Amino acid sequence: MSGSTSGGLNVLLTNIWMDRPAGTESVIRDVTLGLLRRGHRPTLYTPHIGQPAVAIHQRGVAVTDNLSKVTEAPDVIHGQHFIQTAEALLHFPHTPALQYCHAWAHWQEAPADFPQVHRYLAVDEAVRARLVQMEGIAPERIEILYNAVDLTRIPDRTAALPPRPRRALAFTKFKAQLPWIQEACRLRGLQLDVLGAGGDRLVANPEQELVRYDLVFATARMALEALCAGCAVVVCDSRGLADMVTSANFADLRRLNFGLRSLTRTLDVAALCAAIDRYDPVDAEKVVQTARREADLEPMLDRLEAVYREVMRAPPPDPAAVRAATLSFLRAALPRARSDGRWPWMQERDTMANRIQQLERELAAARTETLRLQGAAKSPGGSSRDRRTPRA
Repeated sequence: MSGSTSGGLNVLLTNIWMDRPAGTESVIRDVTLGLLRRGHRPTLYTPHIGQPAVAIHQRGVAVTDNLSKVTEAPDVIHGQHFIQTAEALLHFPHTPALQYCHAWAHWQEAPADFPQVHRYLAVDEAVRARLVQMEGIAPERIEILYNAVDLTRIPDRTAALPPRPRRALAFTKFKAQLPWIQEACRLRGLQLDVLGAGGDRLVANPEQELVRYDLVFATARMALEALCAGCAVVVCDSRGLADMVTSANFADLRRLNFGLRSLTRTLDVAALCAAIDRYDPVDAEKVVQTARREADLEPMLDRLEAVYREVMRAPPPDPAAVRAATLSFLRAALPRARSDGRWPWMQERDTMANRIQQLERELAAARTETLRLQGAAKSPGGSSRDRRTPRA
């Protein structure tokens, strides 16, 4: 039933913030607009409204930062993020729900364990393992639903991939790996640009830029977007290196969401150069076609529609179980003592995020200086012939 449906559903979706372009913001954008195209009535709840939320509101999606203003109960709740999903469940206690979880470690990706949540969707095997082995969610309540890309957003490339890559892009939210990528690109004669939080350059429509590059360094959804935009992709970030995506390893990397569990190799200049040297425009085109076929948004929307209707057929929860879940949520989310370090968590999170960014800048600068000094030592007037490369 791809592309259309009958009997449109009233779907309430949640996201922790929609104030800058990022991963789950892109997922919500594509899902809400896809549901709208199919005749459904999506509403988005997010406490932080910014450009991404405004963009989908301008396309006809209802957006609110106050659930008390939502006066019509939805048919189903599509939750993303722990607190916002729980808020929606508390406001509409009789509405069935699913929760889509996207990350291995982030606190906001924890499950809202309410009996109204009849299905948890995990973006990959690592997230499924978190839910089952660390969060206590029964395996039968979990399904893996891989990331997808709205192919209608991607413009045509103006030229096929060249025999040798010329233009490269680091598409990343991390900074610490950039000196290694910069040096590897210098050695291989590649022009390198940086896009994403790691380069302090966020754009609403990255696909408009991706189609101009031959080779992209990225992980997770960003790697998938680059593949669907027709680029060759090396999967890496500051946590490590997987490899060049090829027709031989695509299935395994897709299963791991091109993410944490795929980054099994130490990141250094030599390893990056070896990955770049595996560039093959013919094989890359095969990978692109596979990615566009398997990661198309439309089959994902088909599955979401089916899951919505499955959870809507589930029996209503026992009121005592809802009360117990509510108390458990409050215990997990709110402070219980003056010394409790979880609150106010927003201030702590911002302080820590700023410190991490500062440390990443210092680390990147130190690595750049290390590479400069090593290059000077290897120059004709240098004192060292040691050609080893630094390791992350």
